[in-house]
Amino acid sequence: MHNLATDEGLRAALEVIGPVSNWNSADRDWVRRLSAEIVWVRSADETERSSRDFQERLWERNPVSEVGRGNISVQAALDDPEFRTWLAAYSFHPAPNDTAGRVQFLRELYDGLAARLKTFVDAKTPRLKILRVIAALYPECMTTVVSRTILRKLNFAFGLQDRPAFVEENILVRARLDQILGEVGSDPDRLAERMALAWQLVKQVSPQATAGEMTEDLAPLPAARRTRGLTAVKGQFQTLLLTLDHVRNGTTRDELVEFLRSVSPEAKDVSLNGTISTFQGQFGVIRRDGDRYDLTEQGERLLESQEPSELADWLLTRILGLDQAILTLRDRVSVRAPELTAVVKAMNPGLTSDFGPQGMINWLRSLGVVETVADAYRLTERGRQWAERIDWIPEPLAAEVDPAPLIETFESSVEPVKLMVPALDQIVEFVQQAGHFDTGLIACLHASLWSNPRRHFAILTGLSGAGKTLLARQYAKSLIQGGSEQQLLTLPVQPGWYDPSALLGYVNPLRGDSYFRTGFLEFLLAAAKDPGRPYVAVLDEMNLSHPEQYMAPLLSAMETGSTIQLHNENEHFDGVPRGVRYPTNLVLIGTVNMDETTHGLSDKVLDRAFVHEFWDVNLEAYPRWGKCGIGQADEERTRAALTALMTALSPARLHFGWRVVDDVMDFLSHAAGGGVLPFQAALDSVIYAKVLPKLRGEDTLRFRDALKNSQAAMAASGLTQCQKKVEELMRDLETTGSARFWR
Repeated sequence: MHNLATDEGLRAALEVIGPVSNWNSADRDWVRRLSAEIVWVRSADETERSSRDFQERLWERNPVSEVGRGNISVQAALDDPEFRTWLAAYSFHPAPNDTAGRVQFLRELYDGLAARLKTFVDAKTPRLKILRVIAALYPECMTTVVSRTILRKLNFAFGLQDRPAFVEENILVRARLDQILGEVGSDPDRLAERMALAWQLVKQVSPQATAGEMTEDLAPLPAARRTRGLTAVKGQFQTLLLTLDHVRNGTTRDELVEFLRSVSPEAKDVSLNGTISTFQGQFGVIRRDGDRYDLTEQGERLLESQEPSELADWLLTRILGLDQAILTLRDRVSVRAPELTAVVKAMNPGLTSDFGPQGMINWLRSLGVVETVADAYRLTERGRQWAERIDWIPEPLAAEVDPAPLIETFESSVEPVKLMVPALDQIVEFVQQAGHFDTGLIACLHASLWSNPRRHFAILTGLSGAGKTLLARQYAKSLIQGGSEQQLLTLPVQPGWYDPSALLGYVNPLRGDSYFRTGFLEFLLAAAKDPGRPYVAVLDEMNLSHPEQYMAPLLSAMETGSTIQLHNENEHFDGVPRGVRYPTNLVLIGTVNMDETTHGLSDKVLDRAFVHEFWDVNLEAYPRWGKCGIGQADEERTRAALTALMTALSPARLHFGWRVVDDVMDFLSHAAGGGVLPFQAALDSVIYAKVLPKLRGEDTLRFRDALKNSQAAMAASGLTQCQKKVEELMRDLETTGSARFWR
């Protein structure tokens, strides 16, 4: 490869490229269109350049860069006559002849456009579009390269290593070419050729590069190492861009969660954390460094260009089934939605629902890779470009993937060590300090966890708010009394955990010499080093993702006692061993809610765990009676109303747990302190807000009786607002065969 930092090396490289007549047909056609664009711009007077039609073409149909036209809409600015008039007038100012003067002149134009566009653009500055417009107006100063990453590489190759400003990078590349080849004058064909010449240099460095996009041969990961799906995120690509803009200068996790909450106010914390994991693990655009997040190189490129194709290399090679979906659309032109879902689903025999494949397809739509026509999907122009990058046959995931044999593993201990567990009576006493948990339930949990010498795994399911997580954590604390806080890990499971990397980490694909560690991995290694004491991991809401996917190595190893494989690199790669023998002192307690946001548990999970349900809630045992800050008479009325509702709703499993009772009592206490809302109105309002929203069901005798009996309970307690709502639900049930609070 030629040394472009020397005049001799650059001349030699340009001689290899040769004149336009030697270029391929696509690039020759591109130069012709560039030349026509220069003629069109120059032929327009100031009045025409001020027109909406002229600027629509200039901003949106500009052939300076074929790929990467930008994602941020500037239509509102184009609708504004003052904006158009300003740009038209500025465009008739001639650029200086010297490089320093051009840098200052075009920087002022760039800054002026960016400042004026802020009035019209909600997202970040459309830098890519601005650069294309400047190149079309001043072809004597610019190239066709609009990627800052590639501009920096060219500047570096030319020996300019001081990281100049955005517009300056382009001008300096062009000035270097003009220095070697001489000025081209005003001829449109020669101007277009000189503008495109920078891309020919790029292609010399990377032979697969095409006009407007640097590419290279891709190396797809094996199916077993790929991420199994793309997690749905509200707002999808736009949310991804907004997040990158927030992270660009670094941010803490709490700051990032708060930002995402401002984008999606209705989202739960678990969903927001899942979004962070998605952008980090599935898209590879953000990374964690200590207690802060910043952008990866890929994230920087995407933020700069706003172009979804920056993600093509990563997604095509790392997301299971995505390449197959695109190839199917390429070969069949259009495919109906159920068929395309089935194609993706067939790549992963472990999938039991359509949720994951549909999420992936929705991301492809958001990225502008596929579009819908009638009831079918087809590739867009961007999608066809992605399809051209796939030169392999996509590999499906095997039904069962056995871990490769390990040479070096992390052994917990040479000699067996007796595991110390407190007596059951001590455990019961400790657990019941945190709340009213039945002695029998605690004893059952204890027996199920310790009935097997290695497989200490239990799942708590049942009524939301009944104290499942509290019980799991308090039981864990009872085991480690007097021990270390490091022996307890509470892990909120995130949607989108499609593979074990969420638990066990992975070799960092952006820094091949490092391993991305997780809190659970550190916990697992600590347990293996300390076999004489129990280590308890609480997997909270463990079925927000499929446990058989993200827990696969653990489920296999706990059954056989084999090694959990972590990587295939050298021994203790970045301080992480190749594998770790499943610790016999590891205790896993999962909590499960069953609703429309969760997944069922597969037999692979159920065969290894004891499942304990608790639906019964004894209101008489509620520990805060008499301590809630309301008068005795009002508390008695509240207690009677809640008891009657519990009795009415529990046969249909629509009743409520301690969390709801806590919220009701706290609401009433605050309302009483305000002195504005009468007690009866407050009770009616809080029951309406906390109990009724969960009422939903089909027309069954059990559901009918629940509504009928709850209506009677509300009438007896004088809850008129609630009674009216239940009457509506009963009418819905009668007329439509189903009823739900949210109509």
